Amino acid sequence: MAKGLLATTGFSGKVLAVLSTTIYFASKDGEILWMSRDELPMHRRCILTSFQPDSIYVGQSFFAQGPFLKFGDGTVIDLSQAEEWTPSVVRPEQTEPLTVINACTRRLLEAVAKLGNAKGLGQIIPLISSPIDGNKQAISNADPFLAKAHNSILDLATACFNFDMTEVTQRGRELVGLGPGLTPSGDDFLGGLLFAARSLKTAFPHDFNWEEEPVTDLIDWASTQTHPISHAILRDHAFGHGPEPFHDVVTSLLNGQDLVRTMGGVTHLIRIGDSSGWDIMAGMLTGMLSVEGKLSAFPTRSVPFEKERSKI
Repeated sequence: MAKGLLATTGFSGKVLAVLSTTIYFASKDGEILWMSRDELPMHRRCILTSFQPDSIYVGQSFFAQGPFLKFGDGTVIDLSQAEEWTPSVVRPEQTEPLTVINACTRRLLEAVAKLGNAKGLGQIIPLISSPIDGNKQAISNADPFLAKAHNSILDLATACFNFDMTEVTQRGRELVGLGPGLTPSGDDFLGGLLFAARSLKTAFPHDFNWEEEPVTDLIDWASTQTHPISHAILRDHAFGHGPEPFHDVVTSLLNGQDLVRTMGGVTHLIRIGDSSGWDIMAGMLTGMLSVEGKLSAFPTRSVPFEKERSKI
């Protein structure tokens, strides 16, 4: 996406935010891009490069000219040697049976819950499956932010298990804009959930063929409820676009890969932002409860135990 926008004639805009490792900018049409240090995760809206942001400030102009991205302070980024990133994806013919994916998801949820250093809404990960396990739990942390999000998240977990995307999009509104920063935790959690739903629909178009309109309505409504940067990322998540390690984790689950390999992606994902990676992980694990719900509704969807066990 970044490559296509920067190649558009007359592409220009203003710097939206400047952080120590990332510069966000918005085009005249409102499209969000960012430039990050080259050790950070890739994303379809991202340019990874080496740069010194010291002289770049909020409100400064930028414009694309040929293979160059130019800023008002004279900074020039040469994109002529840039390589286009392609995320990992899983096609229907490449997926494992739902029983295998569910077993891998349960193993992952248990492993992530035991890491012990969760931030943001990642602290609710140990409770995510409690509604469907029949023991809906209260959170012990007295943090008012977590307390506010707790019931909404457990209700979303139930809605995912019941594969009720209309309920998901209604309860999801309670999280939009919840939390501080350019990408509030509530947005990241909801994005992770919607990314999981989109990935399941892409990989299993007959089993997870939910209606698009409620999700589209939610994303449109959210545009006035949160920061423009967060909204752009939330919209991308809803349509299956996220940071590189997130693609890797979900692809690993849908391929039924072993836990050690999946946790490699988790390690990179949870390092994103202050708590964004944890928030996204919590949302994804909640969204993946749809697999267990589908299996409960159609218990004949199974594979021989030997095959299932070999994948987890």
